[in-house]
Amino acid sequence: QLASHAIKIIMNSFWGVLASPNLRYFNLKMANAITNFGQFIIKLTAKEIESRYKNVKVIYSDTDSVFVETNLEKEKANQLGKEIESHINNFYKKYNKENYNRESFLELQFEKQYLSLMIPKLRGEEAAAKKRYAGLVEKNGKEELEITGLEAIRGDWTEAAKDFQKELLMKLFYNKEVEKFIRDYIKKIKEGKLDEKLIYRKSIRKDLKEYIKTTPPHVKAARKLPKLESNIIEYYITTDGPEPVQMLKHKIDYDHYIEKQIKPIAEQILAVFNKTFEDVSQNSKQEKLF
Repeated sequence: QLASHAIKIIMNSFWGVLASPNLRYFNLKMANAITNFGQFIIKLTAKEIESRYKNVKVIYSDTDSVFVETNLEKEKANQLGKEIESHINNFYKKYNKENYNRESFLELQFEKQYLSLMIPKLRGEEAAAKKRYAGLVEKNGKEELEITGLEAIRGDWTEAAKDFQKELLMKLFYNKEVEKFIRDYIKKIKEGKLDEKLIYRKSIRKDLKEYIKTTPPHVKAARKLPKLESNIIEYYITTDGPEPVQMLKHKIDYDHYIEKQIKPIAEQILAVFNKTFEDVSQNSKQEKLF
């Protein structure tokens, strides 16, 4: 198993070598062939699954995964997952032998079952974003939230945004009301109840003097410090721009956090209900008005 993992790592890095003009083995045709074959295999896998199993639907696929909707209860869905794994592996053994007279080393693995799944769309498009989804999985008899590629597991988002996304997803998966939760969360931010969770954290990777062409917010905040004591800069966005937490002089710009941290996450969920963030926030304003 360690050997196969090592081979996989080498193969992945070799694609980078083939695609880089600065390296000895550069060959764009070979690099394109690898990505094209990858797409071909995923599409063929999806086609074979839907052809063989009439009652299932492939709802998403990316570079190395195919997601299948079964509409079965979980035990039967698990059995079907194992059956699909066996069928596809045998399919490629036969396919490679008949078309290339070669042995197939492709191996499809039934990795997990999502009890519920949310795949956000790309902004302004119908297509799903690649490698970005969240779902409920069962581990040791308990249902847990599992997130791939979304804001809740990325370092450039605040704790407030991460907590917001996790709670929002759980409400979606358990069919609980989301609009009131969104309005209440916005209210908490504006009332200053979540200030400690609005801190941005970003690393300074070079000398502050070297930032000439562009000046990112964390650099602007760092330049306001009398002395750099760490390469990790913690800062707020205020009404006067970025300010380090140690020298906060102006009011926190709550509108910035709502627009840049809360709104993009809320819209992913509200799209499921064909609603927009403005629908929810305007509703909140009207309730206050009357």
